[in-house]
Amino acid sequence: GPLQAAEKTIIGEIQFIGNHALSRHQLLETLDSRQSEALTPSRFSVDLQHILESYHRIGYYLAEVDAPTLRFSRDSSEVAITYSVREGACTPVADIVIEGNSARSTGDILDQFETRIGGILDPVVLEKDIQGVISRYERLGYPFTTVEVKDIELPQDSQGLRVRLAVDEGAKVTIDEIRIRGNRETSDRVIVRETRITPSELYDEDKVSRIPRRLSRLNIFSRVSSPEVYLTGRGGGLLITLEEGSTNTFDGLVGYVPDSPGGSGGYVTGMVNVVMRNLFGTARMLDVHWLREDLHSQEIGVAYHEPWLLELPLNVSGTFFQRQQDTIYVRRTVGFNVDLMISEALSLGGSVSQENVIPSSTIATAAVSNSRILTAGLEIHFDSRDDIVSPTTGVDYRTDYQIGAKKIFGVPVAGTRDRSTVQKISLDAEVFLEPVERQVVALGVHGRQIASESIELSDRFRFGGTNTLRGFRENQFLGSRIAWTRSEYRLLLARRSYFYGFFDTGYYFLPADDQNGIPSSQNFKYGYGIGIRLETVVGNVGVSVALGGGDSFNQAKLHFGLVNDF
Repeated sequence: GPLQAAEKTIIGEIQFIGNHALSRHQLLETLDSRQSEALTPSRFSVDLQHILESYHRIGYYLAEVDAPTLRFSRDSSEVAITYSVREGACTPVADIVIEGNSARSTGDILDQFETRIGGILDPVVLEKDIQGVISRYERLGYPFTTVEVKDIELPQDSQGLRVRLAVDEGAKVTIDEIRIRGNRETSDRVIVRETRITPSELYDEDKVSRIPRRLSRLNIFSRVSSPEVYLTGRGGGLLITLEEGSTNTFDGLVGYVPDSPGGSGGYVTGMVNVVMRNLFGTARMLDVHWLREDLHSQEIGVAYHEPWLLELPLNVSGTFFQRQQDTIYVRRTVGFNVDLMISEALSLGGSVSQENVIPSSTIATAAVSNSRILTAGLEIHFDSRDDIVSPTTGVDYRTDYQIGAKKIFGVPVAGTRDRSTVQKISLDAEVFLEPVERQVVALGVHGRQIASESIELSDRFRFGGTNTLRGFRENQFLGSRIAWTRSEYRLLLARRSYFYGFFDTGYYFLPADDQNGIPSSQNFKYGYGIGIRLETVVGNVGVSVALGGGDSFNQAKLHFGLVNDF
């Protein structure tokens, strides 16, 4: 008969009789069976269920659908399917009954529901309502709460549905202990304080769920699992399982600057950063920095970071920085910072610093004055990146304002005053987006400005090169006001490996030098190129080729870098 030939039969037309609340097109969308596809009788029961579910979602709980009638062509090559529907009346929700709740009133629970008495019962919306109930219980200290639909009935004497929900609140839990599993070097105390959970604090699912991210941002763990809650004889606890990663980083970069027209030949530049992020298992950090820009200019810096001073959310750090600028001067800075952690993403900081500029004794006429600047400043830092090394989402924002007094010793350079007020402001903002899976857009805006009655060469900001404006030499440009942008489009090859293209822009402004009759000037530059970063057994290797605006290919800047964890 026709059904025996069903495997070769193609569905021609699918029709519905008796449907008014839902159109033919809407009903066709719910079916597994499709026109122009082979007839599969086993799908009929699923199709009938889908039709009924479609009616239930719009409140027609009395709807009925008969088994489909089939009308075959003469040679059974095609079949027409007809569904007969009896929609019945629309059935609203007449009552919602909640049983088993004591910590929260029924009225409080229902106030948060999208499912309303007199409205339509949508199973998808009801499931969201139930998840909302569970989430609110978890924030009140009930991590084991369950909610289930006991029944949905249509009493004969009622004008609508009665929905009954059963709540099992479970035990109210306080966190009286936190156990750590997997740490070999890092102290338990360091990990526990980073959770920001105090003894006997009520369980809060939102706070607990943020623990893995908070610990991962320390950049000393390779994996942090979601905490597991458990009950003890005197309360409750959390078990945090993690794995320690390599906590020391060597970041090296080698660059080659080709010969420029009329130059004395190309030369190699270099940069080394060594960071120890977990000294003695206490999350203390030491950062050593060295940079050689050219034959005569280099800098060195050391920074020490002490987290959670006196077990308070205060981070204290000290810095030393020295720069030798050609054969002209040495600038030496010593600074001290205190940061108050308002939240896991937001911190407010204060700083004091002293900067000394020492002119070279080998030149006959000093280009800068022998000076000292004492400053105090405030800083705001917000960091919501999901990963410090290779973020895919989040924002990193930092702004800093400093004010101080500059004093010149001995004879000042012509055109400068022996005493003046100095103000500095800086802004750094980076945004990371993942518009398409495994593709990341990284956008950055940065700016610096100094304001003073007399601005010397040593006071100006320098930028250009690998970390600012790519396609140009390291610290090639300087000004009293500078700004640059960095735009990258990254194609992720792995979590911390990606190929990228970039486009950078830069701006600088130089004030007028009235003493020498030099007017103020400003300029705009741009650079572009491509690069790749790869996570390898020897570390994270990076290679990029950058061109400055107007450069030919033989003037490209090639940079090779290695970030090695050990």
